[in-house]
Amino acid sequence: MAKLIMYLLESSALLAFFYLLYVLVLRKETFFSLNRFFLLGILAFSLLFPLVSFDISPTEVTALERPIAEISKARMSYYEAMAAWEFEARSATGSARGVVESGAAASAGVDWVRLAISGTLLLYAIGVVVCLSRTFWTLRWIRKVITVHPHENLCGMKVVKLPQPISPFSFLNYVFVPDSLVDSLEFQQILAHEKTHIEQRHSVDLLIVQLLAAFLWFNPVIWQLIKSLKTTHEYIADKKIITSGYSLVEYQTLLLKQLISNNSFGLVHNFNLSFIKKRITMMTNKQSGWSGKVKVAMALVGAVVFSVIVVQCNSKMDESVAESGLTAETSANFGAGVNLPVLPDNGYTFDGNRSDVLNFSIADNKLSIDGKAYKVSDIASVISGAKLSDHGAIIMRVDKDQPMGFVRDVQMELRKADRRKIVHMGQTVSGKSFEMPLLLPPVEGRPMADGKYPPTIDEQYAAEHDIDILKIQLGDNAGAANQQLVYDFVMDQMRKGKSNYVVSAKCNDDDSYSDYMVNLAYIQGGFDQIYQERSQQMFGKDFYDLEYGKDEYKSVRQGIPKAISVAER
Repeated sequence: MAKLIMYLLESSALLAFFYLLYVLVLRKETFFSLNRFFLLGILAFSLLFPLVSFDISPTEVTALERPIAEISKARMSYYEAMAAWEFEARSATGSARGVVESGAAASAGVDWVRLAISGTLLLYAIGVVVCLSRTFWTLRWIRKVITVHPHENLCGMKVVKLPQPISPFSFLNYVFVPDSLVDSLEFQQILAHEKTHIEQRHSVDLLIVQLLAAFLWFNPVIWQLIKSLKTTHEYIADKKIITSGYSLVEYQTLLLKQLISNNSFGLVHNFNLSFIKKRITMMTNKQSGWSGKVKVAMALVGAVVFSVIVVQCNSKMDESVAESGLTAETSANFGAGVNLPVLPDNGYTFDGNRSDVLNFSIADNKLSIDGKAYKVSDIASVISGAKLSDHGAIIMRVDKDQPMGFVRDVQMELRKADRRKIVHMGQTVSGKSFEMPLLLPPVEGRPMADGKYPPTIDEQYAAEHDIDILKIQLGDNAGAANQQLVYDFVMDQMRKGKSNYVVSAKCNDDDSYSDYMVNLAYIQGGFDQIYQERSQQMFGKDFYDLEYGKDEYKSVRQGIPKAISVAER
């Protein structure tokens, strides 16, 4: 959904920019054929180029390198902002299971975000259907007119004679005129005018543009573009008539006489339209000279430069995805066929040896390891037979709708096998790989590597050791509110000079994996926000640019442990 929205917005923005260029520079010039193809070209460009990406040797356009980088960064931030908005808004009301707020009992609520998204999609689809229906209705009407009324071949055109006094118009190879005009003195001028539309296939232009406009119907620019295109078609036909030897005065008089009717359809060229005054004015204007040619050249250069920027921005976005650890080889399969949850970008990339891992996939309460189906009870034997080093990790790919009960069963077996280092996989709204490292707690009652037994951090233990606990339910759709909650909690601990705190996160078996991951991501985001602020204050660097384990990294995190306790049962 977010990708579709961004595509439509970017297409609309491109169309608005190029149409503004046309209005400011080209509209009043007499290069009518150029204007025609410019209008058609900018529509095609606006729809296609948000999808186009290839490198145009940025070393040759050094002056554009910084603007391109900034625009690409801004575009990427829009994608990520939409993901954050979606989760924040979605979390404001909770899911059908209910939301616990300030100790109040859970209550069912309406998922307004999903309702809004569904409503938006429905409204957009209705608009598309209505616009396409209008186009097909017009085609059906024209076909009916051709079938019902008599027509004859004249000068390579099929002239359809209509009994009602309407303004003459043409479509494809057909010219529609009222009977009263067939034997008049102006008839030949009308045929000559419409023949220009037919020979230059102006109806094909309108048919294509009307079909494409259906997908950008919400953008008022597209409808202005259609009007401008039809006006340009008329300018071309008028110019052909005048240069063919017809009297300018007689032709202008003919246009004024035809104002008896104002009928117009989107796919046809009426002999007279409401812009008769503009057409008459344009006929008397001088041909554009050198100043006009200079304006056209500047407009085309501006269009080309802007096109280079757009395409290069797309390329830079692809590079950003690659730099995030999502290479061309892995971009298509980092989800391994699993419908991963969509999460806000956390800036983290797993830096371990990707060949020193086991890949767990979970969907519909079924487990596969490295592509083979296994039972949960098989996990210990599979791990013992795997050639993982002590630093090897478990990559977890879990379907977003998978209930957490089965996931917790899998993680319990990993804890028993002492393979507690796992990396949860997800995806961002812009299609990047999301990776979240997590160290599972050791099994209670079983000694850890140092021989000590892990404590059970409950209310009694916390009181005895002066530990402050922030409790968060991972199944609640609090989303970004959890990030602020954790941020405020840890900042308060820092002001107190305390570092023995715990953020205790719990979930229920029927909670979805998506809710679990979204809230866990935002909990970690609360710590990362603090680290980022400290990193900028201390070193003027982004936190994720610091080298893990080095002095700067340690200085930023000193006294602020990421103490998150995820209860497995």
